[in-house]
Amino acid sequence: MNTIYNILLAVIATLTTVSCTPPPCVDTAWNKEFGTASEIVETYTSIKKQINDNKELQTKNLCYYVWNSGEYIFKCRGRNEDINLLPQHIEQLQLDDTIVGKFIEQRDTARFVDHYFMLDAMKHGETFDNSRDGLTITVYYPARAINHNDYHKLRQVFSCNSEMLHLAFMRKLKFPFQNSGCTPELLGIRPLIENNVKESKLKSEILALYDRYIHTMPGKPAPQPQFIDTKGKSYTFAHFRGKTLVIDVWATWCHSCLAMMPKFMELRSKYSNNSNIEFITVSSDYAQAKEKWGAAIKKHGMTDMINLFPKYEEGSTPNFHDAYNISGVPRYIIIDKEGKIITAYAPGPGKGLEEIINDALKTSY
Repeated sequence: MNTIYNILLAVIATLTTVSCTPPPCVDTAWNKEFGTASEIVETYTSIKKQINDNKELQTKNLCYYVWNSGEYIFKCRGRNEDINLLPQHIEQLQLDDTIVGKFIEQRDTARFVDHYFMLDAMKHGETFDNSRDGLTITVYYPARAINHNDYHKLRQVFSCNSEMLHLAFMRKLKFPFQNSGCTPELLGIRPLIENNVKESKLKSEILALYDRYIHTMPGKPAPQPQFIDTKGKSYTFAHFRGKTLVIDVWATWCHSCLAMMPKFMELRSKYSNNSNIEFITVSSDYAQAKEKWGAAIKKHGMTDMINLFPKYEEGSTPNFHDAYNISGVPRYIIIDKEGKIITAYAPGPGKGLEEIINDALKTSY
């Protein structure tokens, strides 16, 4: 009997010891500076082993891992070779989980989500540049076209139930509209916003952007604002019907526009023997700069091509700036021979633009 009694006491003591062992303080463990990716991985895996099946602490630990991994990559601008260690340990997070919500509420909401989807994309073999956020202009990275990873992130964000995430990413949507217009993929996200996002002034603004930019989507009839050339002759884009039209939108005050103009003219010369294509320039200058526009054409050797200036008289609607949502230059627009938009956000002169032009010529003639 004494033996059985002693065994029971030992078991109870063991159970008591286990149950009374406090879990590690996750916040304290992560409260330090990390100089390498290995340090971040070691901290994460060490805590993960100690907290076993405690779901709340596991989620919190993963949140810290995502945040610190993303911040480390951001700090080194994706240049350190050891960043490839970090995506290997990323696990799935529920964005509208209560623990995740509490964590990101104390930080930069959108930045946390950007870090998470960047790591996830890198885990699946994407390059750092393709994985990083393309929805925002930063001083650290050059702007790039929004890609499939960005669309995936937006679909996930607007499919969840987090009002905090909805607001953060609706604010970010303004840049892709300005930079790329209303792409088919972006249009596909509109129903998620309409159905899942709470009514607000910001939501109304975003839906208004859809309405504003949808008119310049690929396949849409090109708007027909009125222009004049250097001799005062009137034009619309309909004057070039039957040809693929390549348009360089520039301004006399825009240094990058003027720097790119020789490349545009060089590209034009490559197609000089092709009667199915026309290269023109359109100024985005306002009425008071008309004389300056004419002088710039002569100064920069542009006189042997068609150069157009918007008409500003009453009744000349649709206004060019509004019709094509001109918020920055240079812009490159391609219209097919039937007067439909191929792209209102083409890349600048180079391989990418030539590929679009060549595809247009193959399919249209």
